[in-house]
Amino acid sequence: MKIKFLIAFFLIFLSLKILAQEIENNLANDHEKAIKAVNEGEILTLDQILQKINRNFEGRVVSINLKDNEKGLFGWVYDIMIIDVNNKVKQIRVDAGTSTVLSVISGD
Repeated sequence: MKIKFLIAFFLIFLSLKILAQEIENNLANDHEKAIKAVNEGEILTLDQILQKINRNFEGRVVSINLKDNEKGLFGWVYDIMIIDVNNKVKQIRVDAGTSTVLSVISGD
């Protein structure tokens, strides 16, 4: 019984280790893709995007995600979440190549 338990534990541990390595590799690949896109002028830097956001929206940035080809869009998008001066959460979707605001979703 102990041997079966140890084998099962080992297999689960090994599976989790492989999964963690895959996640780490994907994150590294995404990071490298983003750096390449900035260096090749395909997308603007985060500083450039935030300058525009700060001119058009008052509040504090609480999260930023950069996504490639999200849901049929042709290019990169930044999803930026802010808490505005009225303590309302806003999710702002921005075209990463042009800094055009694509959508604003306000929460209560």
